[in-house]
Amino acid sequence: MKLFRVNLRSLLVLLVACGDSTPLQTPDAGEPLADSGIEKPDAGGETPDAGGETPDAGTETPDAGTETPDAGTGTPDAGTPPSVNVIDNWGFETWPGALPEKWLGSTSNFTSTSVEKVTAGAFEGVNAVRLTNPSTTHKRFTTQAKSMPAGRYSCTFQARGTGEVRNAFFGSDYSTYSAYTPVDSTQWTKLAYGFNLASDVFDTFELIFSVRNTSGDHLLIDDVHCVRADEPCDQVSCEAWERCVNATATCEPLAGRCNVDMNCSEWQVCDGTHTCVVAQNRCARHADCANAPGTPVCDIATHQCVPGNPCAGVTCGNPATSCNPTTGVCELAAGGCFTTYDCRGELPACDSATRRCVAADHPANIIRNGGFESWNTHYIPYQGNHLIPDYWYGIDNGLTDPGTEIKPTRLVRYTKAAHGGSSALQFVVPIQVAERFSLEKFNVPAGNYSCSYRVRGHGTIRHRSYSSAGWSVQSDFLAVDSDEWQPVFFRFAGNVRDWRLFFYASRSEADRDHLQVDDVVCTKD
Repeated sequence: MKLFRVNLRSLLVLLVACGDSTPLQTPDAGEPLADSGIEKPDAGGETPDAGGETPDAGTETPDAGTETPDAGTGTPDAGTPPSVNVIDNWGFETWPGALPEKWLGSTSNFTSTSVEKVTAGAFEGVNAVRLTNPSTTHKRFTTQAKSMPAGRYSCTFQARGTGEVRNAFFGSDYSTYSAYTPVDSTQWTKLAYGFNLASDVFDTFELIFSVRNTSGDHLLIDDVHCVRADEPCDQVSCEAWERCVNATATCEPLAGRCNVDMNCSEWQVCDGTHTCVVAQNRCARHADCANAPGTPVCDIATHQCVPGNPCAGVTCGNPATSCNPTTGVCELAAGGCFTTYDCRGELPACDSATRRCVAADHPANIIRNGGFESWNTHYIPYQGNHLIPDYWYGIDNGLTDPGTEIKPTRLVRYTKAAHGGSSALQFVVPIQVAERFSLEKFNVPAGNYSCSYRVRGHGTIRHRSYSSAGWSVQSDFLAVDSDEWQPVFFRFAGNVRDWRLFFYASRSEADRDHLQVDDVVCTKD
């Protein structure tokens, strides 16, 4: 028994001396052995929780598995988030062809041969861009157009080589250029440029690099960064009729818009659309006083309707205009015209001398027999003698001198309902193919001409012209199905020889007497 106790004691001493040996009992299992005996956990040169033992083992494994250390809703060691660079392809890394993507915008005047990819010694990444312009006259190298929000922007870029560079931007127009910075170094130099956009720019913003006097390795650019400064209003959302004021970070109505009456002028009220409008019994112009009996004049100083004549002192310098007694403004007078486009009533042509609408037979109309009042029997080659309107049915002489194709039997003098005068032209064309009907050709003096014709009945029709200047663009087919005359307008430029007008009529129906055309007019503007 004494010998057994000595051996057991020797065995315990040996276990303590071995240190890293696996203990008889696993920590946290069964009865705890917390810091007991002569063992000092994690002491000396021993690595804490080392060996085959799982640190802090049990049902939970802290900081292990899929969990990210210090994870949660925030980014580990996060500080102020980096600002966003608004320049696309800022490091010139993407070149789908011979030019960098998102560069060489519409205001650039560098040629493609003067813009090169540099693959050795880039400031960052693997590429930079070389700009070559040895001239003393600057050339622009720009980003492609994009939209940009209003705000203050700070830009930096790296440059090396030899040359001069300055910056600007294009929005709706060119900004002021910065001063030139000379560059003459084989080492990259960081340059800076700042600008302010007073309002949002839509689809037209381009950052400009203005370069001149390059030599040697010319001018290399890389790492272009432009960052918009944070503003108080970035976190504020306003209504469509408001704007945010950065000084107060609050929304205020735009000019002419409102939230309450006090946002408007004294003579206005705020309506349901948040717009300042003229208050009842107040005015901003004479027309606001039209329903105020005895006070038809607006006193602009007080915005009150007062007695008087709105046209007093008003002189209309154009014979086509007269003073409107309601508005006190010179407007197109009844029967007056600037061009034939203004003559939509019974008188279809505009006399440029008097600025009055006149009949189709007036000398101002360059179309002879445009009212189809004059008809006679004429010989038509291969067709015989037929009653046709004078100065019409131009003869077809081939591709270089086209004329009428339609049979003369399909052209009828129509007297049941003329637009002007006593007769019109009737097309009896119950066919699908639209054949040409031509005016006889004549020379037209220089100038711009406004034209029209009237059409009614049931069918389809279109028009075009031909002259020494070639064919005009043909109009679309107009589908007609009405007993009312409707006007069709077009324009052409003069100073041509052998001008002629063509009609293409087809698909006429007898229910409205086929198609009728009348009062073809063209007058000089």
